[in-house]
Amino acid sequence: MGDDGLTRRCTLMNAPNATVDIRHVIARTTAELLAAVNASDADRCSAVWADDGVLMPPHHPAVQGHEAIVNYFRGLFSRSKFRFAFTSSNIHLAGDIALERVTYTAIIWPGEGAQPIEDVGKGLHVYGRQPDGSWKLTHDIWNSDQDVPLNR
Repeated sequence: MGDDGLTRRCTLMNAPNATVDIRHVIARTTAELLAAVNASDADRCSAVWADDGVLMPPHHPAVQGHEAIVNYFRGLFSRSKFRFAFTSSNIHLAGDIALERVTYTAIIWPGEGAQPIEDVGKGLHVYGRQPDGSWKLTHDIWNSDQDVPLNR
């Protein structure tokens, strides 16, 4: 009976350090996303996304699919610059899914001559193990902890 790699993957997943290794991969992927956002690099942002990913930004309709996500980031970065930092991260593993709950601080420069906006908030990243064994972002939602002034 030939080994198609399944036995090796199962052994690795059940090894004592498998959970730590997956958490490290998720943390590294999140760090790459953060670096890409802070560099205003839409292509780098999209590299961490699964083909069928869903981005759910605040005050915006859901953005579904890899191409739409790339276009969202390109448009966003053409208008604004960002400096995000994650202030906490808690990763929960459930088979081929990883959930990462984050808190963040951000400074947003919305355009030429505009005053920077400071923000704090929270978010949820959902990662899925891909057929090749890599972990990609499948869902991302975040929102501010600050009140939104209502125009009435």
